[in-house]
Amino acid sequence: MKTTKLLQAVAVAALLASGSAAHAATELLTNGSFELNAQPNNSWNIYSNLTGWTGGAYGIELRNNVEGVASNGFNFVELDTSANSSMSQTVNTVLNQHYTLTFDFQDRVNVPTSSQGLQVSWGGNTVATVNNSLGGGWQTVTYTLIGTGHAETLNFQAVGASDGLGTSLDHISLTSAVPEPETYAMMLLGLGMVGAVARRRKQ
Repeated sequence: MKTTKLLQAVAVAALLASGSAAHAATELLTNGSFELNAQPNNSWNIYSNLTGWTGGAYGIELRNNVEGVASNGFNFVELDTSANSSMSQTVNTVLNQHYTLTFDFQDRVNVPTSSQGLQVSWGGNTVATVNNSLGGGWQTVTYTLIGTGHAETLNFQAVGASDGLGTSLDHISLTSAVPEPETYAMMLLGLGMVGAVARRRKQ
């Protein structure tokens, strides 16, 4: 009876260890801060695509220290280029896996709110539209996305007046939580203890 209770206790401990152990975030996006593309200081240009990102009909405007500074690194983008445009990146997902999306945005100074804004979509479904929600400076927003088990596309679209004066975007991150190596070690240790006790019981 004592051995049975010990087995149960060890098994529960192993499960608790695996459930409560820390998880590491795995970055799924490429070039979320646009630093993989060279852009000279105090300059900007419109590109059809950027590393990791597919541009829309009017491309992607990449800036370095123009109309503001980046929130992370040196480069950032605007999607109201010569007209409202978009950019997207496709990632593989796991069914029902939760993903954390974060990004920074900033409206242009002295430009009407009606000219600015970004719409974010995931798998063709709108996640949010952001536009000067707090006023002034870079703002960071976070959303939880759900995996479908298929490749899904994350898309950013400029909204508002299509006049070349849009919202800045930087530091985009999409992560999923995966167990850290310590988690697996704790699980194996717990299972090993269960096996050892079971062998002792047979003896």
